[in-house]
Amino acid sequence: MGVVYVLEDGYLAKDGGTLKVSKRGPGGGETLLEKPLIGVEEIVVLGNAVVTPALLKHCAEENIGLHYVSTGGRYFAGLTRTPAKNAPARVAQFAAHLDPTRKLALARRFVLGKLRNGQHRRRARSPHQLARRFVLGKLRNSLTLLRRNGAEGWEEIRWAIGELDKAADEGALRGLEGNAADVYFRSYAALLPEGFRFSERSRRPPRDPANSLLSLAYTFLAKECESALQVAGLDPYVGYLHEVRYGRASLALDLMEEFRSILADSVVLSLLNNRRLTLEDFDDAEGYPKLRKESFPKFLRAWEERLTDRVRHPLLGKAYSYRQTVLVQARVLVKHLMGELPAYEPFTVR
Repeated sequence: MGVVYVLEDGYLAKDGGTLKVSKRGPGGGETLLEKPLIGVEEIVVLGNAVVTPALLKHCAEENIGLHYVSTGGRYFAGLTRTPAKNAPARVAQFAAHLDPTRKLALARRFVLGKLRNGQHRRRARSPHQLARRFVLGKLRNSLTLLRRNGAEGWEEIRWAIGELDKAADEGALRGLEGNAADVYFRSYAALLPEGFRFSERSRRPPRDPANSLLSLAYTFLAKECESALQVAGLDPYVGYLHEVRYGRASLALDLMEEFRSILADSVVLSLLNNRRLTLEDFDDAEGYPKLRKESFPKFLRAWEERLTDRVRHPLLGKAYSYRQTVLVQARVLVKHLMGELPAYEPFTVR
């Protein structure tokens, strides 16, 4: 596994060519982990671990992502990979953001998603073209998850897909997507076991354990998407579906739309329905339900298992892990922005 998760409030150091994690405080010094740095792609710190300057320098030089995430699922900050040298891709990204026609069409594709191998489409000329692309993947994959699990409500999602091209602007598109999301989460909640079902999606803070777990999974998914976009040479903060705001990684949020149901929602559904996590794994000491620290490894194992699952990419016809697929999609977006692909094709499952 190329990602190291650190739950202890310990010391992270570079010891020769090895990442060394040790305890700190009274009776500290015990080594908790030793791993060759050559096999480390990212380090995720959940807590208050101390990272030595030598390790920070090594991460910066070797493009190893270092991320700080709270155990409640909030992403704080991180030392990320050096921006790629593909400046022309970022210029094309900004130009597309400023073109209302391309912007809306791409946002549509991110939420809806429809891949047809070997079939290319002419570049759409309808208003706000690009924004539509990002709406495409989300609805298609949400529909797939509901239908696979025998949930009700999928007919309304399919109706929303048919209405997508009628959205005249980004406000209408977001309204359509928001209504579909409400339907989706009501149907999704019905798939959860007793004690975890909720009436609506809640966040900041989540009002129940299932929503808390979803928020946690979305935080980790956003991290994956932001890293992938940086590797591909794009600016994660300038997007199409999500408005540009100070401190918001809008393009990372755009890209994660097509992966929410098949990665984050799928992991949460599996963890709860297979009883790998129960109500006893949560507490509300901070005023809202939160996964206990000792239960975190259960979530992390399930998350990594899902990201390392391999799946065939419909557009490329090759099998990749889901983690690799996120990067592939970032590169597909670059090729579209650079004019090498006539349309951005979101990743969808059958």
